[in-house]
Amino acid sequence: MLPWKRAMRKLTVMIACLYLVQGLPLGLAFHAYPTLLRDGGASLEMIAWVPLASLSWVVKFLWAPAVENRWLLSVGRRRSWILPMQAILASCIATMALVPFNQSNAALLLALAALAAFVSATQDIATDALAAERLPSDALGAINTLQVACFMVGMLLGGPGTLIGIGTLGQVTTLLLLVAVVLVCGLPVLFWREPAPVQRDVAKPAALGQFLHRAASLQLLVLGIAATAGGAVLFALVKLILVDAGWELSEVGLIGTVESVLIIVGCFIAYALLAKTQVWQVLLIGLAMVLLAGLLWLGMSAGEGPPAVLPVWLSVVFGGGGIGVTTVASYTLLMRYAQLGVQPGTDFSVFQSFQTLGELVAASAATAIAAQAGYSAGLSLTLGIVVFAVAITLGSRATVQRFYRHTAKA
Repeated sequence: MLPWKRAMRKLTVMIACLYLVQGLPLGLAFHAYPTLLRDGGASLEMIAWVPLASLSWVVKFLWAPAVENRWLLSVGRRRSWILPMQAILASCIATMALVPFNQSNAALLLALAALAAFVSATQDIATDALAAERLPSDALGAINTLQVACFMVGMLLGGPGTLIGIGTLGQVTTLLLLVAVVLVCGLPVLFWREPAPVQRDVAKPAALGQFLHRAASLQLLVLGIAATAGGAVLFALVKLILVDAGWELSEVGLIGTVESVLIIVGCFIAYALLAKTQVWQVLLIGLAMVLLAGLLWLGMSAGEGPPAVLPVWLSVVFGGGGIGVTTVASYTLLMRYAQLGVQPGTDFSVFQSFQTLGELVAASAATAIAAQAGYSAGLSLTLGIVVFAVAITLGSRATVQRFYRHTAKA
């Protein structure tokens, strides 16, 4: 293997480890925390605040320029942020291991979850910038496949994995094992010698205003939001539909777990497709899969009686796989845009923050619509979002491609 290829492989593995660790806090916040706190006697009013601990991922673009502009020369531009964030995250989880999950400790545990989410979101700014800076453009499909897949694995470890572990090994042992995962995944960064930044990239301080003034930025921002919002609606409504249809909680839990695994499978489907065709076509394929899943769920919700098993599983396969494909394709498209600029961490953080916000708003709106007008109305929002995303993809492709070609030549 040529030396530069060996170096790229090591760099890819290092970045994949970082993405896995960044998924742990969200798995804890969205899956493990509510269950553990409720089991410990915490009130529902307190538990309702838990998801807000991850708010940092929505607003991380606000401090992304600071992450780009400040670093220690002796440590490296990206390592200056990644290493301390890894250390703080490990400390947070280690502290969680020693604090019982009950009502009296709920406020402290919530603060720890919020701090863990903040440091992982901050680390993500530096990790995305590192990937965009140090990897060639033809590697972006692979690294974004690993980004989504490893992040999902981290969420599964932090969520269902933690619950299973605490049930068998106990709280202290399980959470200390998560600390070990964080520390082991940080070793490649610790021993990596980061090259000095390219002078072009540090000549002008990063700023949010620069993103707004770049050509095609708003087009891609709208596309990025629409590309994943439809899948987010499905992910939110599916479990509610099945619960109301009389399915057992264990069956609904199995559906949710399989859907998460299928998102990971969809990531690797996207990677295979990106090796054969353009990212635009891959994005359209993913949107078509989500649209098909939405139509299947719409048909089941409009029919008489509970949903049949076969259509449910078909819709889960297409929905989960489609979410994985669209996420990887949109990330690849957006990271290429960030890579062509001088502030990749800031630009990509803007895309991701508003994409996450769009998913939360769309899922909440669909749930509210379903509460007032039924699940068919809520699912119709999915179809509308996906059709809009297809239209934006087809309408903006030529403009964005021209921008890419012009910028790459410059």
